[in-house]
Amino acid sequence: MVVNSVSLRCVGSGDAFGSGGRLQSCYHLSFYGGQMLLDCGSTSLVGLQRCGIDPNEIDAILVSHLHGDHFGGIPYLLLEGKYVGQRSRPLTLLGPKGLKKQVEAATEALYPGLLSKKLPFKVNYRQFNTKIIEEISGANVKCFKVSHGASKNAFGVRIEVGSKVISYTGDTQWTESLVPLAHGSDLLICECFAYDSCVPSHLDYNTLLKNRDKLASKRIVLTHLGDQMLQNLHNIKFDTLSDGEIIDV
Repeated sequence: MVVNSVSLRCVGSGDAFGSGGRLQSCYHLSFYGGQMLLDCGSTSLVGLQRCGIDPNEIDAILVSHLHGDHFGGIPYLLLEGKYVGQRSRPLTLLGPKGLKKQVEAATEALYPGLLSKKLPFKVNYRQFNTKIIEEISGANVKCFKVSHGASKNAFGVRIEVGSKVISYTGDTQWTESLVPLAHGSDLLICECFAYDSCVPSHLDYNTLLKNRDKLASKRIVLTHLGDQMLQNLHNIKFDTLSDGEIIDV
């Protein structure tokens, strides 16, 4: 793999409702120097297994916001790492304020006592800060505040690896912070839950069309598709992501 090569594997492209039988949000980035996940929904371990991705080779998970279909798979990765994968390498979790508390609470609820004894690997929690560029395994990560209903701490992320830039909106309605998030990126992974109805806290296809010229990305792919979007795929003028799909950036 050359330094500027980045590969995206869509582990899960669905919403919280399992629309179309799709797995929940999870995107695997592989690049020279490391591997990371963008979000880790509750079904992510299943998706990783289907894709033949070893979860113990993942260096970091970037969590856009603290909804179960975006972070709920982390307890399962911790469980697998402890008992099956025999993980020893550290795992970095980067996300909003409260990430550590929520992950530990979810893990205790699902598998009581899992964290009472020290894991055989270190989990490093880091908090998003819009003023700071984080470095993870040679990738530079910048976050942008987005607007997702009652989620006060929801973020989009921009990952720079060598000359490549991958941007991810997370879940959000239209907000002007999407403009700098997308600007100059090679790939924009953009949520689009609805088609022709404006749904609070999410993007819809008509709104994206109206704002297409503001999103200066070389390629835009839509994900997190609800039933309405899935029923109108034949009308969509953007590429859409499906579970298991690979994009070489």
